[in-house]
Amino acid sequence: MIRIVTIASLLTLLLLVLYLPSAYPAQTFLAQIRTEHANHRAFWGEAHARKMLETLFALQAPPPRQAPLMPKAEANRPAVDSVVQGEVGAMGNRLAGNAYFRSLNALVLLATYRLAVLACLSGALLLFLGLAVVDGLVRRAVKGKELVAHRPEVFAACACGVILTVCLAILACVVPTTLPSIALPSLALTGSVMANVALANYHKK
Repeated sequence: MIRIVTIASLLTLLLLVLYLPSAYPAQTFLAQIRTEHANHRAFWGEAHARKMLETLFALQAPPPRQAPLMPKAEANRPAVDSVVQGEVGAMGNRLAGNAYFRSLNALVLLATYRLAVLACLSGALLLFLGLAVVDGLVRRAVKGKELVAHRPEVFAACACGVILTVCLAILACVVPTTLPSIALPSLALTGSVMANVALANYHKK
């Protein structure tokens, strides 16, 4: 059951992520960043909102110095290589100017911004996750000492819930819809609680 849920969730997530850039222009994703930054500034405060932007810039990879598959020019390179180099460069320019790829780049930027929001709250979220995991392991050990039966159906349901929560969080990072400022942290907390219950009911044969 868990494998079926995992495979179905990942395939559905992949299809949705590939579909969104074809359904929305790049301007929609960029406008979403501006809207959510204003919301975060009002909810978390100016200092935290500025830190989220700084984290976004830190997470962005530096642009390459030259296009992929483009070797460095050499003085003694044959003329035919220059022609091939020009054709590859023209093809790269056409791909970069494609509306789908522009939207895809804007989608990645929106996802990076929302990940930056989570990164700024990672201290509290990781602490809560760690406590949930430790509590689940302790409860599992206590059940074993007290000879209390573990409930595999609860474990399976919560494990599937964790998988669906992770996929929902990934989808929430890319969907061009205004999310409440507390939405992504709430998903992280929900996944931690489900992981706690799943660990407490895990029975190793």
